[in-house]
Amino acid sequence: MSKTCIITGATDGIGKQTALDLARSGFTLGFVGRDRRKGESVVSEIIAETGNENLHFHHADLFHMKNINTLASEIQSAYNNIDVLVNNAGAYFNTPEMTEEGFENTFALNHMAYFYLTQLLLEMVKKSSKGRVVNVASAAHRNAELHFDDIQGIEDYKGWPTYSRSKLMNILFTYECNRRFKDSGVTFNCLHPGFVNSNFGNNNSGLARGSINAAKSLFAINVVKGARTSVYLAVSDEVEDISGKYFDKCKAVQSSDVSYNTDDQNKLWEMTENMIESIQFNEGQKHE
Repeated sequence: MSKTCIITGATDGIGKQTALDLARSGFTLGFVGRDRRKGESVVSEIIAETGNENLHFHHADLFHMKNINTLASEIQSAYNNIDVLVNNAGAYFNTPEMTEEGFENTFALNHMAYFYLTQLLLEMVKKSSKGRVVNVASAAHRNAELHFDDIQGIEDYKGWPTYSRSKLMNILFTYECNRRFKDSGVTFNCLHPGFVNSNFGNNNSGLARGSINAAKSLFAINVVKGARTSVYLAVSDEVEDISGKYFDKCKAVQSSDVSYNTDDQNKLWEMTENMIESIQFNEGQKHE
């Protein structure tokens, strides 16, 4: 029986490459993306390239927790268990925008979506004998610190510091998951994919987009290299029993000093949980 992996942001960049590599390995895959037409096209493309027909697209806009709630219900109905959950979807926003639920876009997509989808699907991952949760973070976290009195960075919004804090949150979240669920049989790891030549940053305009693309042309690696550590953490026997680590180039390395602050890990968890609990879900949707 093939293993099952759910990948968010699987229709482009390193998410798509991760999906392609796992499809070649025989995984049953759930692709999560916000563009239905693009998602279905990517699934068809990878089926044609790999011959693996156990690929399925799940449409969801991960900016919105209500949509994640619906997505989780759909996944719970479609699969018996999840062997690997790869939280990959993320973006950089040069200017502040708010979701309809009242959260800043970077915070909602890059952090809250990781937190909430993992929370909703964790029981399915526990059903696997060696379940794994893989969180795509970034070395951008290294100069970041959290400000809990303005956790979303709304008061003095700056694009790159906000993005960097969201990647620090990915690492704090990974370490806190490992601490809370260390006896669950599930491993939790995060990674830096490298600076990858993908569509990252192209949702912006003007100078911000130009600067990012100029840097890509000079320094970026290709998506095959960018996906390598995600794939390694998803499939390698070497990390089967390793949890609560930050990886770069398929090696466990030290993350920033502040990322190991257990008080911050716990405080971020509780604050995020309270924010999600404050959302008024529609009738017929269940918050778990």
